[in-house]
Amino acid sequence: TPQQELASLTDSQVKEVADLALKLELALGQAQDIEWGFEKGKLFCLQTRPVTGFPPPPFFSEKVLGDQNRLWDNSNIIESYSGVTSPLTFSFASYAYRQVYIQFCQMMGVPDEMIASHEDMYRNMLGYIRGRVYYNLINWYKLVLMLPGSSSNKGFMEVMMGVKQNLKPEVARVFEFADYPPQYSFFDKIKLTYNTVQRFRRMDSIIGDFRRDFERNYQNSRKTKFSELSIDELLRHYQGLEDNVLKRWQAPIINDYLCMIFFGLLKKLTEKWVAPGDAGASLQNDLLCGEGDLESTEPTKMLMRIAEHIDLGPDDLRQRFLSMPPDQLWIQLKDLAETEARWRDVGEKFKEFLERYGFRCINELKLEENDLHDDPSFVIHSVQSYVKGKSYSIGKMEERERAIRQSAEEKAMEVLNPIRQKIYFWVLRQARRAVKNRENLRFARTKIFGIARHIFRAIGQRFTELKVLENPKDIFYLSVEEIFAFAEGRSLTLRARDLVALRRRESAEFLKTPPPPDRLLTTGPVGVAMLYLPVLLQNDLMAGEKPVSDDPNVLLGTPCCPGIVEGVVRVVTNTEEAMGLHQEILVTERTDPGWVPLYPSCTGLLIERGSLLSHSAVVARELGLPTIVGISGGLMKKLKTGMRVRIDAGRGEVRILLNES
Repeated sequence: TPQQELASLTDSQVKEVADLALKLELALGQAQDIEWGFEKGKLFCLQTRPVTGFPPPPFFSEKVLGDQNRLWDNSNIIESYSGVTSPLTFSFASYAYRQVYIQFCQMMGVPDEMIASHEDMYRNMLGYIRGRVYYNLINWYKLVLMLPGSSSNKGFMEVMMGVKQNLKPEVARVFEFADYPPQYSFFDKIKLTYNTVQRFRRMDSIIGDFRRDFERNYQNSRKTKFSELSIDELLRHYQGLEDNVLKRWQAPIINDYLCMIFFGLLKKLTEKWVAPGDAGASLQNDLLCGEGDLESTEPTKMLMRIAEHIDLGPDDLRQRFLSMPPDQLWIQLKDLAETEARWRDVGEKFKEFLERYGFRCINELKLEENDLHDDPSFVIHSVQSYVKGKSYSIGKMEERERAIRQSAEEKAMEVLNPIRQKIYFWVLRQARRAVKNRENLRFARTKIFGIARHIFRAIGQRFTELKVLENPKDIFYLSVEEIFAFAEGRSLTLRARDLVALRRRESAEFLKTPPPPDRLLTTGPVGVAMLYLPVLLQNDLMAGEKPVSDDPNVLLGTPCCPGIVEGVVRVVTNTEEAMGLHQEILVTERTDPGWVPLYPSCTGLLIERGSLLSHSAVVARELGLPTIVGISGGLMKKLKTGMRVRIDAGRGEVRILLNES
């Protein structure tokens, strides 16, 4: 009806309500939540109450807070640290980031006095925002500015970290420091550039030396039975982990820098010389398919080989393997292996998998999580799924990857002249090498976190035996520094149980309240800002910035691996909900390396979070799985399990066809 198009209130009535709210706030000394109504054109206040969770007036005073701005962003890092993360994990990760980036700048030839003057930057690469891990984005920009060619490095870093949106004008002022980068003499610039070139030329040998040294230390740790060590022995072993591994982490971080440079160069050249816009982004993804020798895919390929062995083996072995629940099968597998040779063979294959990849689990960088050594039922379930769907043909998968790659190369060749071909494909080779090295070196990080997890668990067990803690898992509510301080006589409290209880309550609060925005700005002491969640939620700097389709049945994201797929979706928030996945389209908010064994059991992958260099994107390309990442428009809210969709992963488009069946 025509009345439906009319506004409920006139402009003058809106002003009356606003004036009433202001008068009540001034009279009562606090912002008010009011109920009101108009009768015969007259405004009445029906009820008023104080707005809860609203900060006091000094919160808005620069004189009280100061003017220190900090920009927080969880793009990309949410893949490694999703949701509420334990204090122990954050303290370990924060120290590791500080350590490796100091090493990086040292190796790149940044003067010692400049490194020393930026200690606060290295110390604050990460933030702990209401229990969640964020990048301190301003400090990342400052880090890049310390390197040669910083004007272009900034854009490359944004691609690598998944920072896609431009800053709003009112926020851009926090980057005024970028107009005054560190000043280097001509000699220093030559030295920095020379070091970069030399590292690039020696990258293969640098990585080889790192992996050999790392593997030696890792194997020594793997052989150690931490549960049998004293607290002092455990702390010494952890200190050895820092000294022998974390303080020698130069190779992975230098390769990350090269990955940032060459991936960014490839993006620029593709847009300028080959294809602009979305077509160029899709082509670039296709060119990075099928590199091979990617350690990130090897755990899944190993499980696929086990599935093929079982499926092509005796029928009764296959039937029994499929008929038992994964947790029961793992328990019985040990007994079966002792009596029957064929089961012994299967058991040995799973044992070898756990020896090599037992730390590659869901949320593998969160120390508080269990790994596959604790519960291997996930890998049993994955193999069962492969057998049921006969999803174990590695040859077909690799053939698809090669076809995608070859087609992309032919398209690029068609539009490039001979000189540009040489330049473009040289940059492409370097980008492929750097991305592959980055993924392979990430597994070293996984192993270190796995060793640290087992060390701290053992310390938690000892503290429980001594009645310092109530149970071993309480150790994850303490920081690394607090654990050492307690052992060394520097602890500021002896009431570790009370401290754990406080942090448990905080963690529970963080879990039941909405998470802060993906990107937000705080002014003054960050802890004060975190006390007032409503203010944080209103400070969403990415609101309205993501591309959204005019069609409510279409969602848009970043193309990752091409392919057009139509089918039913399975929406999951954890791997338990993915049990029984069988050639559906997997939909989730984010993934980490532990999710990869699910990939062969689905026909497509839709991920709400993630960037082109996130683990999900790299592995999906290598497996040839049609994938879209960074999907805006409410993927997890709009899609429900059972809906039918059509995805065009080359264009980054998801079209909803049918609601729940």
